[in-house]
Amino acid sequence: MLGWIIVIILFLLIVACAYAGHFFINAALFKNSPWYVNKGHKMLNPDNFNREKTVYTEIEDRQNEGAHHFWEREATSEVHMEFSGETLCAREFKVFPETNKWILAVHGYRSSGKRDMAFPAQQFAEAGYNVLVPDLRAHGKSTGEKIGMGWLEKEDVKAWVQKILSHNEQAEIILFGGSMGAATIMMASGDKLPKQVKMLIADCGYSSVYDEFNDMLRSALHLPGFPILFFANLFCQSKMGFSLKQASSVKQLQKNHLPALFIHGTKDKFVPHEAIYKNMEATQGIKESLLIEEAPHLSSWIYDEKRYFETVFQFIENNLEKGV
Repeated sequence: MLGWIIVIILFLLIVACAYAGHFFINAALFKNSPWYVNKGHKMLNPDNFNREKTVYTEIEDRQNEGAHHFWEREATSEVHMEFSGETLCAREFKVFPETNKWILAVHGYRSSGKRDMAFPAQQFAEAGYNVLVPDLRAHGKSTGEKIGMGWLEKEDVKAWVQKILSHNEQAEIILFGGSMGAATIMMASGDKLPKQVKMLIADCGYSSVYDEFNDMLRSALHLPGFPILFFANLFCQSKMGFSLKQASSVKQLQKNHLPALFIHGTKDKFVPHEAIYKNMEATQGIKESLLIEEAPHLSSWIYDEKRYFETVFQFIENNLEKGV
């Protein structure tokens, strides 16, 4: 009798974990997840919802106001591209048509180019760069239902690189990304990229989708990563076409020889800042890092704007000719 009780309990635990894995994949990787829209975003990324009004939120409000005006007034065109069965959209700021310097600025998870990248795009444009800000598939104005956590979206980034090159073969392209956008460009860096891609700047990117989901389950949902992620991985493979461990910034960076700057805030609750050390160790090219004390997720330029952009522009100046 005891043996049967144990078997039944184990069976129920397996069923519960399989259900949790299936639920988690649907919630995390499909755009129109009711759970994520109504509840999950507050649990998984509390930095954006639990902050009281501080000097930093006031700075952010001022930055966003200026960036909004820049986004609406300075864009030279909206660019559309049919790719991988989806319509991808981007905002182009070709403020300096005589220059070959381009920033490809990639936004984060369940966000948009305007929301995440309007302010840094403004800084780059004012410094003399042309800027292309895409909406990744299933985000912003682009179509799609599946969110690939960077693994599918790295193909979008490579397509946008080709789009820039189709108009400017001499372009010197810098990949800049935040959050999932940082993971996207890190994952792209392990693939064969055109010689015109010179470097990457990754702000608060995770080391792998498996690690990020493990952190989400444990810290936000208070659930064990294993065995839930075992089943989540099976569902991800069947529904998305890749495994959680395959979608790895670390594994891709091990094949990267481009200069890379890694940035992270020490109070990031969405992507723990320890990920920066794994990514730094993995990359094979010139590397530098910048940690911003007390900064939550994708907020380092708010907490120390001067140091942030001084570091970014100095890194570009020092390494632009080395990313060949």
